[in-house]
Amino acid sequence: MKKIEEQFKKDFEQSKKVELSFDTTQLDADTRKIRHKSKNLRIAIASFSGAFALLTTAFVALIISSLATSTDEPKLTTRKYTQAEIKIAESNTFRKLNEVKYPKGSKPLTSNITVEEMNAYNNFANTTYHALVDTTQDTSNTSYSVVGLYSVLNNLYAAIGMDSLATQFDDLLGLNEESRMTFYDKVIKANSFATSNSTTQIKNAAFFTDKYEQSEEYIEKLTQLYCEAYQVSFYTDGDKIVKWANSAVNSEGFINEDFLEIDPDFAALYMLSTLYFKNAWANKYLSSDTYESNFNLANGTTVRAKFMNHDYFTPYYYDYDSYISVKDYYANGAGSITYLVPTSDEGDIFDLTKDVDIFNEDETKKVFSNSRDEIMVRLMAPKFKSKIDVDFKKCFEQLNMGNMFKYGAGLEWFNNAFSEDDIGSFYMSAVKQRNEVEFNEDGTVVKSVTVAAVNGAKAAPPQLDTLTVKLDQPFIYIIRDANDVPIFVGNMDNPTK
Repeated sequence: MKKIEEQFKKDFEQSKKVELSFDTTQLDADTRKIRHKSKNLRIAIASFSGAFALLTTAFVALIISSLATSTDEPKLTTRKYTQAEIKIAESNTFRKLNEVKYPKGSKPLTSNITVEEMNAYNNFANTTYHALVDTTQDTSNTSYSVVGLYSVLNNLYAAIGMDSLATQFDDLLGLNEESRMTFYDKVIKANSFATSNSTTQIKNAAFFTDKYEQSEEYIEKLTQLYCEAYQVSFYTDGDKIVKWANSAVNSEGFINEDFLEIDPDFAALYMLSTLYFKNAWANKYLSSDTYESNFNLANGTTVRAKFMNHDYFTPYYYDYDSYISVKDYYANGAGSITYLVPTSDEGDIFDLTKDVDIFNEDETKKVFSNSRDEIMVRLMAPKFKSKIDVDFKKCFEQLNMGNMFKYGAGLEWFNNAFSEDDIGSFYMSAVKQRNEVEFNEDGTVVKSVTVAAVNGAKAAPPQLDTLTVKLDQPFIYIIRDANDVPIFVGNMDNPTK
């Protein structure tokens, strides 16, 4: 027993020291791989965002290390081990494969997003949003992280081993691989800041099986895309993936191993992307002004909901006759939220926008103030908190990309994630998200305080063009970052669910 304990200690002293965002006191960088001959492995992605928080995943497997060395003839014996010793031995399946340095700051770093970049990304957002709505049976309070889904697909691109799938990814994501890398760098920099009352964070991680050797070229691509990479055993290390994801969205228990649905016999790579969004309104809602009123459901019935209300200025809004599009803003230049709401009680926002690119506004529909530079908006919005799981498999089938969920000989969908010695059939198993959204008087997701002052105490009350918007029927909302890039989209059908 003493010899084994000394060997454990020696291994830990020699292990590579790296910084991780969760407890890694028992990780060992030096491991030995065991080759596994079964090649029908699956890749799964899950994306989930909590607190305007989004998380995304994919698939992996196992490693066995032999720690004790001896010149004696090999033989099988039975010995007793403490739980601590077993835990240490199991942890040797986990090692970090790269170093990722996320941008840090107290405010978003804005960049010049080109027209080509914005059009490509907005097309991705619009295509996937409408496909998701079309393939979801119950669309009540549906929401999803656009940037989370974009991140995992973009991170998986370099792993694609079949030209036909690479072409489909290019068509969906837009731009070329190099241009996407430049664009994504701008997205990360605009969404990597934190203060006491304002935070947006995007984090990415790839968890590889320890059964196969990873492609060093692919690991390098992931590093450039701000994606952490780890080797794990899916038999023993599922809890570490859960801890990474929950730490990234600052919410213990947001997901668990059941959500990941890991099959350790087949898992090859889990790709995660998380979005944590916690920002206050630029113009605070007063709790004393919150009141109860009817919210009109799509089926013609009503429910009682609590409505927040506040006044703020906007330079313009968009009038599409049957519905309007109007922005509200977050503090500290963190971004904005766009509301799409029908102009009549009988309007159905889904029918009205079914064939519309909701992420690109029609500039011919822009309405400015007639009386001064800005328009006063009197916004009444329901308080709500919604948590939902989203499965994208049918969405991709509608986009004619369902083949990547099939497996078999010759279907090398994502083989480039691994070395040439480990060529097999690597295919998609799942693409899903878990999303939690909360709107209250102080902001989105968690409470924070913002004070807004309006000067003019002695001036005569001006006459203002005023747009009154009451979100008392199903509406769509789009969260945009400081560069006006849409990072989250959802619809609110019933604020009491």
